[in-house]
Amino acid sequence: MKRRRRQPTKPRAQRVVEGGDAPTKEWRRHFNAVVEERDIKGLRGVRNLAQTAFDRYFRRCELAPGDRSLNAAMYAAGEQLRADWERSGLDLMARPSLERSPRGAEQFTAGRLDALARVRSAMIQMGAARSAVVDCAVYGEPVGRARMELLRAGLQVLVK
Repeated sequence: MKRRRRQPTKPRAQRVVEGGDAPTKEWRRHFNAVVEERDIKGLRGVRNLAQTAFDRYFRRCELAPGDRSLNAAMYAAGEQLRADWERSGLDLMARPSLERSPRGAEQFTAGRLDALARVRSAMIQMGAARSAVVDCAVYGEPVGRARMELLRAGLQVLVK
């Protein structure tokens, strides 16, 4: 009876773990994120610094390429529009949820009416660019290359 020669074992691939469930280098290059402590137990989590497309455009300086101060001013104008939009309650009217509010009807306070007046004024000033600005700055949706010029034009109107 012939004895078989024992085959050498194949080397196993080694898995490199960067401190638990850390994101890979490719993921970090693609996203602007920070690994941070989440709680007392020392668990770590990843926080994306650019949560929406509008944040991403600001961080990459795509709102006003080559001019960081104008880029920051356009971002601040978009954030002000978003804050006024939410404060005025237009978010509930534009994209209603099917759940009822436990508080009943919303009361129209002076601050809410002022925010609504600012949003209406901004919509009139922006003209045709308002759809791109609202989609990106308020709802955080990407506008794409075709509508980026509309977004820039609308935000420039808001800055002035």
